[in-house]
Amino acid sequence: MGRFTAILLLLLLLSGCAAGAGDEYLSLSPHSGAQTQTLDTDAVTVENYQQLKSAILRFVREGQESGVIHVYSYDGDVETELGEAAYEVAKLDPLGAYAVDYMTHECVRIVSYYEIHISITFRRTPQEIAAIQPASTTTQLVTLLNEAIDQYKSRLTVRMGSYEELDFPALVADYCAEHPGTVMEVPTVTVSTYPEEGAVRIVEFNFTYTQSAQALEEKAQAVGESVDAAAEYIRYRDTDRGKAELLFTYLMERFTYTTGETATPLYDALCSGIATPQGLTQAWQLIFDQAGVECYTVEGLLNDEPYTWNIIAADGYYRHLDLYRSIFETGSLSLHTDQEMTAYYWPAEDYPACVPEPEAPPVVVQPDPEPDPEPDPEPDPEPDPDSEPEPDAPESTPEEQPSEDTA
Repeated sequence: MGRFTAILLLLLLLSGCAAGAGDEYLSLSPHSGAQTQTLDTDAVTVENYQQLKSAILRFVREGQESGVIHVYSYDGDVETELGEAAYEVAKLDPLGAYAVDYMTHECVRIVSYYEIHISITFRRTPQEIAAIQPASTTTQLVTLLNEAIDQYKSRLTVRMGSYEELDFPALVADYCAEHPGTVMEVPTVTVSTYPEEGAVRIVEFNFTYTQSAQALEEKAQAVGESVDAAAEYIRYRDTDRGKAELLFTYLMERFTYTTGETATPLYDALCSGIATPQGLTQAWQLIFDQAGVECYTVEGLLNDEPYTWNIIAADGYYRHLDLYRSIFETGSLSLHTDQEMTAYYWPAEDYPACVPEPEAPPVVVQPDPEPDPEPDPEPDPEPDPDSEPEPDAPESTPEEQPSEDTA
């Protein structure tokens, strides 16, 4: 009896161990669930279409090539709207249209929620995405564009909040023309917008130069030094014309100029002797500005072709100066009035009038006054007919004349 009782107690103990072991095995499921929950911390949780689209766009903005989204209590058809959200982000949103090459997605239902896997192939690097600059107005966009030109950047990417169609290459060309001393080369500009329609777009500018940014910066420095030297050379001439004549001589003595096409016209006009109308006009403008002499750059036509030249102050008057033709045709400084510019056209209302100097009035020589004529002599008075004439004195005869002997 005692042995039976001992065996029974032993069996009961073994059963308790088995039950305990079973409870411990089942508790592994929560542990496994904890691992799944740890992985899920990288997932984005959404409940509606707008949140779904924002989650996908977040992956694009952060440059993630893959991402996981958990959908709980969704208020629509997840599987249908997932495709719509992916398309809208990749094709219609400015950032997606700019950065995404293509996108794939997969949606799996897991008991009480959906798990979405997004895969993205980018055509832009994370650095390029991060370099996008915001601009809410056209003025801000133009400011960013000008800064990029000053720094010889190869690319500028801007997110426009209110896009406006503009002639961007013309804006670049105008800015370069207005700042010849700092912008050595006008770049070739290509412009792309993402998407191609809509008020909000990403605008990408690509600038192509013939030389490196460093080379262009070095040329800008050389131009500045040349302008300073020339302005100092002519500064102490007393008259505008005197300064102009001395500057012409200075330039002619520096080089034997040749003509030729160049991407850096100002630099070549001042530093290498390759002359173009644009380069010479810009050089004269900068030097006269530095020397404190009034000067204008004229954008007009010569023989119906685009052409540029200067109008300069000339001691109280203004005169046209075509430096290019002065160098290659006359070999001397030639200044002209408006009337003499017969082959040229320019918007005259935008520039000072170049009128002829008035001719000096003729000198009128007054003759000496003629002397008053002498008065005629008064005639002898007429004799009075009533008066007797006085007797004539008797004439002496020879007999009556006394002789020496008698005396």
